[in-house]
Amino acid sequence: MLKSENTCYRIFGLWPQAFAILLTFHILVGTAEAFTILSPFSYTSLSFKNLLNSVLLASNANLAGGGRNLKSDVLEDASLITPKLIRKYGYPSETHTVVTKDGYILEMHRIPKRGAQPVLLMHGILDTSATWVLMGPKSGLGYMLSDLGYDVWMGNARGNRYSKNHTSLNSDYQEFWDFTFHEMGKYDLPANIDYILSKTGYEQLHYVGHSQGTAVFWVLCSEQPSYTQKILSMHALAPIAFISDMKSPLFRTLVVFLDFLTAATRMLRITEFMPNTKLFVDHTQVVCHDNAMTQDVCSNILFLVAGYNSEQLNKTMLPVMLSHTPSGASIKQLEHFGQLMKSGHFRKFDRGYLRNQLEYNRMTPPEYDLSKVKVPVALYYSMNDMLVSTTGVDRLARELPNVIDKYLVPMEKFNHLDFLWAIDVKSLVYNRLVRNIRRVENYKQKQTINASIQKLSEQLQQQQLQQQQLHEQQQSEANLQQRSANLHLNTNTIGSASQRINVHIRPHSSLHAVYVALPKFMPTPPTIIRQITRKPLTLTSTPLPTIPTPMSSSTALPSVSLNLIPNFHTNSPITTPANVNQEPSMIISNIRPVYIPEEVGNDSELAKTSSDIYVTPAPITDSLSNSNTAEATTIVPLPKYVDLRMKAEKVIA
Repeated sequence: MLKSENTCYRIFGLWPQAFAILLTFHILVGTAEAFTILSPFSYTSLSFKNLLNSVLLASNANLAGGGRNLKSDVLEDASLITPKLIRKYGYPSETHTVVTKDGYILEMHRIPKRGAQPVLLMHGILDTSATWVLMGPKSGLGYMLSDLGYDVWMGNARGNRYSKNHTSLNSDYQEFWDFTFHEMGKYDLPANIDYILSKTGYEQLHYVGHSQGTAVFWVLCSEQPSYTQKILSMHALAPIAFISDMKSPLFRTLVVFLDFLTAATRMLRITEFMPNTKLFVDHTQVVCHDNAMTQDVCSNILFLVAGYNSEQLNKTMLPVMLSHTPSGASIKQLEHFGQLMKSGHFRKFDRGYLRNQLEYNRMTPPEYDLSKVKVPVALYYSMNDMLVSTTGVDRLARELPNVIDKYLVPMEKFNHLDFLWAIDVKSLVYNRLVRNIRRVENYKQKQTINASIQKLSEQLQQQQLQQQQLHEQQQSEANLQQRSANLHLNTNTIGSASQRINVHIRPHSSLHAVYVALPKFMPTPPTIIRQITRKPLTLTSTPLPTIPTPMSSSTALPSVSLNLIPNFHTNSPITTPANVNQEPSMIISNIRPVYIPEEVGNDSELAKTSSDIYVTPAPITDSLSNSNTAEATTIVPLPKYVDLRMKAEKVIA
């Protein structure tokens, strides 16, 4: 009993190593590098390879009953390229080529919808554009988006079966394969996006990526942040960034021997990994169809890589899946992902200390700046994904600045490839993806409407402001013209009441009291220019008495005959402006002061003369009597006891 247990342990304990050896040998036989590895046996390598292929095909054909029961649609879909596969199911198809800045010629496939919103779909590693349509119109995301009215564009990364051309390099050259997903994000995506927008006339597009298709998008936003303005929304299926917690036993084993495998591939000059060859397609069509006894082997290979979920795997479509995938990748791509697994960081390719210093100016490669991914991002992940862990997605969601949805698929066994090929992927993932796309579009539409309304309101406010400024300018010009007219009128007015006479008077004197009181009683009359005719003076023969100057306060006034007083007349009326500041000066307005002294008695008060003004009688000559229009002006003393205000009121009356 013990011996049998040891035998079983030896058999089942060695199966992983045996499986790895067989898988590696099968891969190498189906690659172009098989001839390089078997170069010492160059004469026998080709015959050995053909013999092995014939044995495999014959044995599987016998197991499958000679291939007589294979479904024709499945075999046809497995052999068709993407454009023909699309046209087979009644959808239009176009093929476009794009040249990157570093010379790679990329091929894009399109399900056109003229005038519709463009959507770019980007596949993962070892995959092609066919992954979005190979499951048929009922499950393919490309067909679904086209039915919803979108213009669907499906890209192909450099190095797969559709993008193996270069402007100056051949795919057989080692320099052709000197790239990682970093160059895809730096050169491939910008070329695809610019080409799509130029063809459709749109300013933005939706982006949907799976696995590596998400990583290249993070690289694009980190290296060229300006392209975030061209992305309407990003939907990441099984997003890859932080993959140190990857659960796949195959890849975790390979990471342990990463340095050894890297050195071995460089020494053997192996640059391409798992290309899509006719030999490999023929093998899968025979080995993986429904009647083959080895069909479970094909499904278990997928489960080993992506995660076990037989409930959602359509085994009938295995020949189609494995005929289009794997489709080739660079060994350097796998090396870069291995570095991410080993370091736990999402950073650029590690070239070694010396080359890092020359390339990055530092000993270690720099991190990708995820804070620059400012577009709306929706994350879709699952629990049973062998390549993407939930902790890695949680960390990624914390690093991204604008996550609009973080959706965990409500199925415990949903794996990495179920995002593309699951039976119920439409109800589990794609319906929510479409809702998020529509939500982003509605939000963008509302923003556009609000921006238009705000812009219109700003234009109206600006027009109102311009009208108000124009009105104020016109008003100021009218006021200026009015002031100029008034000034011109005032300058042409002679002898008006607006003119000033600066007659300085002493404060607190009788004349000052009259000066203060007169404006209260006298309205401003209109300016009237009158011609005054002077009457000739009539004098008696009695000579005028001589008045001493100055008189003392004790000297009595001499008696003056009223008949000897001539008729005094003032000059032409004078007007003053209303806004003249009050100054200690006399302003006379339309007043003809006439003073007729009363008879002077012996009263002591009458003997007092004014100390404010000293007067001297004007001399009168004979020529004055002979002139008919001569003017006479005489200044006489004004006693303090005379109420000048009453005199002014009488004059006004």
